[in-house]
Amino acid sequence: MIFRRICTFIFGVAIIYITPGYCQGTFMKSFKLGEQSTSQLPPSNSVSHTYSNGGVLYIGTGKGLARSLDGGRSWYSYRLDPAFANEGIFAIAGSGDTIWASTGYDKDVNNESVQTGSGYTVSTDAGVTWRHINQTIDARGDSILTPAYGINDSIWLLPVVVPEQNVTFDIALSPGTVWIASWASGLRKSTDNGLHWQRILLPPDTMTSLKPSDTLWSYAANDSLRQRKIFRKFDPRKNNNFLAFSVYASGNDTIWCGTAGGINKSTDGGNSWVRYNHQNQASPILGNWVIAIREQKFRNIGRLWTTNWKAEDPNEDFGVSYTDDGGRTWNNLLAGVRAYYFAFKDSVAYIATDEGVYRTADGGLSMVKTSSFFDPSSHQAIISPKVYTVEVIGDTVFVGTSDGIASTVDNASNEFGSSWKILRSYQQLSSTDETYAYPNPFSPGSEVTRIHYGIKGQSGSRGPTGGVRIDIFDFGMNRVRTLISDAGRNSGREYDEIWDGRRDDGRTVANGTYFYRIKIDDSDPIFGKILVLQ
Repeated sequence: MIFRRICTFIFGVAIIYITPGYCQGTFMKSFKLGEQSTSQLPPSNSVSHTYSNGGVLYIGTGKGLARSLDGGRSWYSYRLDPAFANEGIFAIAGSGDTIWASTGYDKDVNNESVQTGSGYTVSTDAGVTWRHINQTIDARGDSILTPAYGINDSIWLLPVVVPEQNVTFDIALSPGTVWIASWASGLRKSTDNGLHWQRILLPPDTMTSLKPSDTLWSYAANDSLRQRKIFRKFDPRKNNNFLAFSVYASGNDTIWCGTAGGINKSTDGGNSWVRYNHQNQASPILGNWVIAIREQKFRNIGRLWTTNWKAEDPNEDFGVSYTDDGGRTWNNLLAGVRAYYFAFKDSVAYIATDEGVYRTADGGLSMVKTSSFFDPSSHQAIISPKVYTVEVIGDTVFVGTSDGIASTVDNASNEFGSSWKILRSYQQLSSTDETYAYPNPFSPGSEVTRIHYGIKGQSGSRGPTGGVRIDIFDFGMNRVRTLISDAGRNSGREYDEIWDGRRDDGRTVANGTYFYRIKIDDSDPIFGKILVLQ
């Protein structure tokens, strides 16, 4: 089975190792609500989740949840609000003033890092106050599905009794119902705002559909009179389709759930299901591991998109798929590309991927990709093309990366991706005589370092300096690189300049200590130190 499934057992739950999340602090059991901090900067440069509503942008970062009311110019960080059990944000969803977020952390289990769920944090007043809900955990006697499934009055399901690998990766809200997709504990719903959760039975791997009138029992070979029913036992360790990763609610009754075994559709509020995967259709999805599901609505069309990753079949592929006919047939795009999330503006779809963000206005007949993010006003740059999430507010497209947030305007007057504004967290300087480099130490083979400095002058001054020069020296004070020379920079602002660890001739420097010198106009030079460790 996929993802090293039978690796370790903790109190009866299979621990499945996948990409690690964020390492977090201790769970807090008591708290008060509503604490937040305000800053011009986002709380972290690692942005993996986004959600917008009515012009408000929420981001899930490596240091918790944050909200911006002004397009990213200022941020409210909920990092200090103890209603958030941990800083790791694994999902954000909302409807109107109601916002849900799932949290978690990394836990060491037998020298392996295991993602662990710590619960949900909910606001019903657009982020003013928050309350905590514990992670869904079963008691050992919860192995019988209640209520019974249709004509089947005794359904056995493996109880999930620990939070390890019980992380909620997606949340969906429909009128009166909250849906959660969790890896170990599958798909569940609550109709009382998280007070109680009902387990939802999806088709096992041996079935392509499931309905309450299906017979899910058999009889022993010697039971000729059929006096004792033997009900099937359902176990996520043996069914990829029980490992939930994404969920989307399209109205009151139509629910979609993505798992490691395909995508499941219900049109009766989660009672009956049809499963679509790479193996059971003539025009199937690309890959069975469905990590995101979103719907694009335009011109009376409801186009459902999925991001697909390979599961077990070598014929599966990475990429994205969409359907215009409710799942009967699928159109496949970006084969071989790892994709993470979608955003839409009318007929335009934006796709966050390992290779950057793709844009298509015609269902993939033509696509534009941007993988270079540079802000000409601040000279900030995001080096890696990898984009984890994308969101649209009006004509502004926001992308979240491991190195900050970037935004661009996409309309008739502005070509998509032609100019970016980068929002990045950094430690602000107390004076312009200070400087630092980050990360420090750094490894040129896998990252760059940024030299951070400021220009004297009042904040917001538009007048450029006569020139900035930055030189890099080795430990013997031999110059190895001139990073910039006579570069114009506006006064009253702070800047980053990127060093990739190379000399002027393109060769990578050796391990060791290096010094940099910043010369701004005729002022005295400022020095800093960088440690290179391969």
